[in-house]
Amino acid sequence: MRSLLSLVTLAAALPANPLVHALSTPGIRTQPRSSTSVSSPSPRILESTIEETLTSNENNLSPFLQGMVDEQRELQMNVGKAMDVLRKDYPYFLKRAPDYSIYHDSISVSASDGKIQLSKLPSYKKAFSGIRTMLSFLYDTDRSVIQSRMVYDSTKTQIRVSYNAMLVPKMGGKPVHVDGISVYSIDLSATIDKDGNKRDGAGKIIEHRIEKLLMNGAALVPPFFSAFGLETTGGQRGGQMAGSWN
Repeated sequence: MRSLLSLVTLAAALPANPLVHALSTPGIRTQPRSSTSVSSPSPRILESTIEETLTSNENNLSPFLQGMVDEQRELQMNVGKAMDVLRKDYPYFLKRAPDYSIYHDSISVSASDGKIQLSKLPSYKKAFSGIRTMLSFLYDTDRSVIQSRMVYDSTKTQIRVSYNAMLVPKMGGKPVHVDGISVYSIDLSATIDKDGNKRDGAGKIIEHRIEKLLMNGAALVPPFFSAFGLETTGGQRGGQMAGSWN
């Protein structure tokens, strides 16, 4: 009888669930189940990996393909430079000469009708210098404003610039508004000739096409330079801009 009472007493002292006892015992802690997760690499590590992969791929290219890659890379650099220069030059056209380093020695200026109005860089410089001189003589360069917007067409390798000029006459009167679109084509000749010599004109602007030119909303017809009192290859002169405030 005494042994039976001892067993009952011992059973009553034990918890009903051994797991509860284990959880309630000091010093025993359960660890949460860790879920399997994949951490994404940091942007810096990813960028470094991509650069190493590209460099490795380029190193494995044949000389012919490597030459094509180098040509494309240099073309992109030349296009970027041309766009930067044009973006800086347009607003200050009335005040200073543009940077002619982005233009080919054999650059031509054509109109929307396809006819060439100017050819060769010296003629190009002379014509735009004459336009700037005449406009600065007739209009207030400090009050006049030129705004531009440009896009690059990679399929045609052309830079398209649309611009608007508000010219304030020095003699008084209403401002003259000139709107236009110019398209600049890049020379796609190889930067290195067959003899291994570098071509200076490769990647430079080879053609400047004046696609549209409006003055106070009225379309000007080619040859456009005659509107500024300048002579073109056809020998025509004019002067619509000179008397535009009357």
